[in-house]
Amino acid sequence: MKTSNITHHWKSDRRANHPRAGFTLVEMIVSVALVLLMMLMFTEIFQILSGSMTTQRGISENDQRERLLVTVLQSDLENRSFQYLLPYSDYKAFTTPPGVFPSPSDPRNPLYHKEDRQGYFYISENDPNDDTDDFIQFTVSRFASPKQGDTEDFYYGRATDLSGLTASGGSQLVNHPNQPEADDGRITADGTSQSSAAEVCYFLRGSNLYRRIMLIREPLSLSSTQNSQPVSSDNSNSPFFQRTGGPPLPLYGEHISSDHNFWRDFDYSAYIDSTPNRFARFHDLDDLDNSDTTGANILFPMGMPRYRFGFNHEVDGLSREFVPSSAGSNPQLFIGRFTHEETSHQHFNYPHDLMDSSIGGGGNPMDPAGPNLLLNPNDRVIDLLRNGIRRSEDLVLSNVRSFDIKLFDDGAQDFVDIGGTTAVRFASGAKQNTVHGNSVYKNVFDTWHSRAISSGGDEDPPYPMLSDPTVAEFASQVPVYDIANQTPVPRASPLTAIRILIRYEDTSSGQVRQMTLIHPLRNRGEG
Repeated sequence: MKTSNITHHWKSDRRANHPRAGFTLVEMIVSVALVLLMMLMFTEIFQILSGSMTTQRGISENDQRERLLVTVLQSDLENRSFQYLLPYSDYKAFTTPPGVFPSPSDPRNPLYHKEDRQGYFYISENDPNDDTDDFIQFTVSRFASPKQGDTEDFYYGRATDLSGLTASGGSQLVNHPNQPEADDGRITADGTSQSSAAEVCYFLRGSNLYRRIMLIREPLSLSSTQNSQPVSSDNSNSPFFQRTGGPPLPLYGEHISSDHNFWRDFDYSAYIDSTPNRFARFHDLDDLDNSDTTGANILFPMGMPRYRFGFNHEVDGLSREFVPSSAGSNPQLFIGRFTHEETSHQHFNYPHDLMDSSIGGGGNPMDPAGPNLLLNPNDRVIDLLRNGIRRSEDLVLSNVRSFDIKLFDDGAQDFVDIGGTTAVRFASGAKQNTVHGNSVYKNVFDTWHSRAISSGGDEDPPYPMLSDPTVAEFASQVPVYDIANQTPVPRASPLTAIRILIRYEDTSSGQVRQMTLIHPLRNRGEG
């Protein structure tokens, strides 16, 4: 009995000194709740930090995109070939006294600031209440004088080697230097070329901002390449593009191969030459000269709207900036210019030939009354020209909400929309040429040309930018455009500044950014 009692007491003592291990149900519930609460707090902190990093990354990306865009846009504006932005006036003899032309010191004379007024500068406001249909197009040059000399700072673009199309004389590029692919001086074909001058335009299509650039041909300074219209170097001297009546026949075009498409193969400024047959004629540096009032030396000056990219070359010189919507209501929708995707479509053809009949019936795509082209209202791509192989090559900024261009109005002493309610110099009532522009809106600034004639037969520029010298320079006046009388000589009031406002969004963070560029349009080299 004693042994049993001792054993019993020992077991009791062990249980007393060593209580049962583990948690109670209440303790477990409290512990789990605390762990979940801590995990929730850490998750919330992580989400806040992650969201902050995403926001900061979006802001940083917007900053980087803004810097890149400002650099490109500002560089183009600085390099515009038309530095002194006084539009050309209709050059004709005075009626008082009769038979006398303006002197070279008169701003109505084409020789006035001749070296500073080369190429063109064009702005289309379209609807002043819509900041998505503003458009700007102009010529650029790396020199104040486009024919100044050699430089390492060029504009670059695509150019296809045409050597294999020659009837004889070999297929190597070195044997055929008078073609765009050889303009960069490389004897091995690399698919690119260069020039010190170009046409450039900016436009918003849907939510995408595009920059389209086309080189103005600058052949090598060799005796065999002085002709700006590409020809083979064999004995036939066959033209690649332009027909002069033939034979020999041209070597590039839709009639030669269905695969030929000019603005797929060449980033060059050209227009359709219809005499005697349609082929592409390249612009060269001579075409930037606007001082020839008779056409004896400069046959196709780019100051005349009909010779520019996007303008109707064959008929009226109007700019095609709108096409109908593919929606049932068929309103006119803004396109600005054809994109690389559209002009690289295999049947676009223009300007070496008319558009293929499979594309809206064919014809001149720059003519508003031409091919039946319909714009998809969802993605703002012309349906019949969709999926060209050069899609997005001209895209400079996506997720853009607005692209607004305003001009400094010295009458209003503020930046205004052309044709807007606050405009004075650029008010609708101050316009001299009421028919030039596009087929929908006429709110345009154009540097014009002394030989230019609009679709309505009007020879005046839209806004001559000449002022009455008897009225204070910054008085709120609608200037009177007087070309008839020799005196008084009007005061030149060129465009002095431009303001471009772009609103765009970073989709990852939802951050919206506004970029404002105020650019003084003074002559290059001035302080």
